[in-house]
Amino acid sequence: MLRRFLFSPAKFRILPVCAFSIALLTAPSASSAAPASSNPPVTPASPSVQAPPALHLRLGPDSNACGITLPAAKSGAKAVGKSRRKPGLIVWLHGGMRSQNREKGLEAHRALLPFVDPAGYYLCSPSAFAGQEWPTPQGIAHIDALIDYMSAHYALDTADINMVGVSDGNLGVIAYSLQGGHALNRRVLISSAPQLVLPLESLPGQARFAQGTWDFLQGGRDRLFPPDQVVPYLQQWEKLYPNAHLHYFPDGEHDFSFYSEKASGLLKSLFSAEKPKSAGKSGSQKTQAIQNSSRAN
Repeated sequence: MLRRFLFSPAKFRILPVCAFSIALLTAPSASSAAPASSNPPVTPASPSVQAPPALHLRLGPDSNACGITLPAAKSGAKAVGKSRRKPGLIVWLHGGMRSQNREKGLEAHRALLPFVDPAGYYLCSPSAFAGQEWPTPQGIAHIDALIDYMSAHYALDTADINMVGVSDGNLGVIAYSLQGGHALNRRVLISSAPQLVLPLESLPGQARFAQGTWDFLQGGRDRLFPPDQVVPYLQQWEKLYPNAHLHYFPDGEHDFSFYSEKASGLLKSLFSAEKPKSAGKSGSQKTQAIQNSSRAN
């Protein structure tokens, strides 16, 4: 019997990824379901950012392993540059949430460093593992404990809390958006399959989904989540929530390494420190998202 986690009142559930992935992999491919891409020109990935080593902390009642990278030139707690706004916070949720490795979070967020203004954000990542996956109460508590710690110990902009999920990490972003203790400004979901945690019938009417923004980076060659099953769900998400934007890459693969190489310009633009915080899209972004969906239907 498949194990099921039920959450109230959001009415979303998570099924074991392995079982659902098998169903996806055995389904026939339908590339015609994929939308035309309107992404910015591809630019090469940036050279490695000279960032300090990650801080390795164990937080919360069960000492969850977390990694933290401080903004450039921010060496002390509560330190804030005089001429810049307070740095925001980016929380990275890693993939592979059912492994026996309880310390993935110690270094997970470092993959994002080349694409983020080194003075603009605190970057951090908690850990998930078998028995305490992202969408479980324990997994959400791990995320909250890390955000609470960062807010208490560093002078960050608490109105600029952002979350990035890759593969399984996307399930945590969705679950946290429904159940977590902090409002999110921007969410970036890479190689996702939201139906693993939120059935399509539960997607409409989620008030917290209308807060902040959503950017989905999805590939046409994703080996785990084929586009014919995932893209129609994401297109429906765009229609229901104007603050959502699907970035479709026909040659996109499942691993973050594809996007770090082929979509570095997009990743940088999503986390530009100079971009003002927004609870929704600008007019041009909203129009672009609607056009994307229209061309695909």
